[in-house]
Amino acid sequence: MRIAAGPIIALVVTAAVYIRGLGNQFVYDDNEMIVLNRYIGDWAMIWRSFVNDSWWFRNPLKLPQSAYYRPLQDVWLALNFHVFGLSPLGWHVTILAVHLICVWLVFGIARELVSGRWTPMFAALLFGVIPVHAQAVVWPSAIPLPMSAAFEMAAFLALLHAHGAHKRLSAWALIFFAGSLFSHESAVAFPIIVMGWAVLLGSSDDAYPAARGLGARIVSSAVVAAPFAIEAIIYLAIRFSVLGIISRQNHENAMTLYSAILTIPGALGYYVTILAIPWRAAPVHSLEIASGLRSPQFYMPALGLIAIALAARLGLGAHRHRLLYLFCALWAVAALLPVLNLRSLNPQVMVEDRYVYFASAGWCMFVADVVLGAESAAVPGAAAAAVAAIAAVYMVVLVRAEAIWRDELTLFSVCVERSPYSALYHSRLGMALSARGRLEDAEREQNRVLELKPGDPVTLYNLGVLHERMGRMSEAAFELKRGLEGLPDAPAQAWVELAVAADSAGDSTSSEQALQHAAGLPEGQEAAAIGRVQIKMAHNDPAAAESILREMTAAKPDSFQGWVLLGGLMAREGRAGESLDAFKRALALRPDDPSVRLTVASTLHRMGREKEAFAECETILRQHPGYDGARRLEASIRTASAR
Repeated sequence: MRIAAGPIIALVVTAAVYIRGLGNQFVYDDNEMIVLNRYIGDWAMIWRSFVNDSWWFRNPLKLPQSAYYRPLQDVWLALNFHVFGLSPLGWHVTILAVHLICVWLVFGIARELVSGRWTPMFAALLFGVIPVHAQAVVWPSAIPLPMSAAFEMAAFLALLHAHGAHKRLSAWALIFFAGSLFSHESAVAFPIIVMGWAVLLGSSDDAYPAARGLGARIVSSAVVAAPFAIEAIIYLAIRFSVLGIISRQNHENAMTLYSAILTIPGALGYYVTILAIPWRAAPVHSLEIASGLRSPQFYMPALGLIAIALAARLGLGAHRHRLLYLFCALWAVAALLPVLNLRSLNPQVMVEDRYVYFASAGWCMFVADVVLGAESAAVPGAAAAAVAAIAAVYMVVLVRAEAIWRDELTLFSVCVERSPYSALYHSRLGMALSARGRLEDAEREQNRVLELKPGDPVTLYNLGVLHERMGRMSEAAFELKRGLEGLPDAPAQAWVELAVAADSAGDSTSSEQALQHAAGLPEGQEAAAIGRVQIKMAHNDPAAAESILREMTAAKPDSFQGWVLLGGLMAREGRAGESLDAFKRALALRPDDPSVRLTVASTLHRMGREKEAFAECETILRQHPGYDGARRLEASIRTASAR
């Protein structure tokens, strides 16, 4: 009975339900933040994350790259990469571990706030399997929300203990809160939750006991919340010093301040809906913008929220736990306040399931106490049935929601189905189809984007890359050029893409102009040289390609890509020794790169140097456990050795 009333059941059930999601691939922002992040294996990424915005690695020469300052997110990415490499399994396991910590913390907080024996376990179980958490738990790039929530919950639990017998834990509350702030900016609302708790539920042995009246209690509560408020202000000052802003309007969001304020009831209504109706959990939600006071997008959700508040007042106003319920509501609403700054968000993602992660803890404690708040030592039959029914529905819906995030094709197919007029999701679906080799389907999606956003330069560029793959070089060169004309900050590699396509289309003049433009951009000299190598190889001139690579690596010995290309060229020419030397030079620059080390191991294997090849495979598996290529090569080496 002691185990049943503890957090074990909630933790085990949560872990079991999320097992399906462990096989998911990297999707959406994972590719840019993890797979294509060329700095992720560099230990300097950790300290650079504290002095730059969260997307600095996209282009360190033009900062800030975003309006987000979440240094612990980038630290998390770097550490996970050093442990798991590019194996998605490890990334999914660690974010699930953070979620399980949050489940345990919800149990601990509920045990402090509610009196029922079984209620804390049920609150933790609901939090563990509520479907709205699927996005935050099965998508590695969503780690800031669970990580920040874990720190906030730990801070709140430490605060609860600090107002009991263990005064020394109060310092931990401040330390944990600092962690939450550096994980996600929404944590700035935490002092409101602290003050709400102190006013509504604070114990009578505080500095100003409840008996001295509401005014004194508010003053006492302000004293309790003040250290956290000061800490939040310090964070905002640091954020301003790094980004130069506290917040800014998203460049794609044309909402006026007036319209944004009137749309807030609609956003809140959406969050209430996805919390209360589990099957509404989804990867995308379309929020309709309110244009005025007479707009149904304003008054309909506003009236709905008023009706909910009145129903709660009539139904629970006399309940003995009414102050607890009021605090749960305050927790949920306060946690959502930062994401109600709608103008700072992309208009296509103004409501997201993951934004409700921390707020949902208040909802789960409320539901658990309503269902079990009157239970005694044994759970009554009706309450047990209600617990089982709610948990069962949550788990079934959650398993289905996890599957949506299995891969990009599945994810963006659902997004397009739910939001058919979204240029963003049609574009991402096109890219996913292209990655699967379904080029004609991908072309259809990108053309749909142009219907929704005529002349969009990014889409023109994507179409150009797609047509290049399809062998339609004249179209590709035209579209790439038009796209790049509208992208003044395009990187050198994009111009190299144009140069290669133009050369293949027989336009050597445009090709050379594109290469010269690329060479004049930051870090463009190397990209242009590599483009020339590609063109020489396309013209079956390996000698000229080798000459360019030799000159480039002599001038820039730290050119990782130059050594890799030289190694590949030497291998193609049958010069295994020179190929091995070039790949080893590349490996010396990036010793954690599993693909290059695997190439070294494969080359050694082909040369008959089995012991060295096997040792390289072992190194890969130590650095990146579960790297399939290394395991397959090891098996091949063992087979060859057995012969």
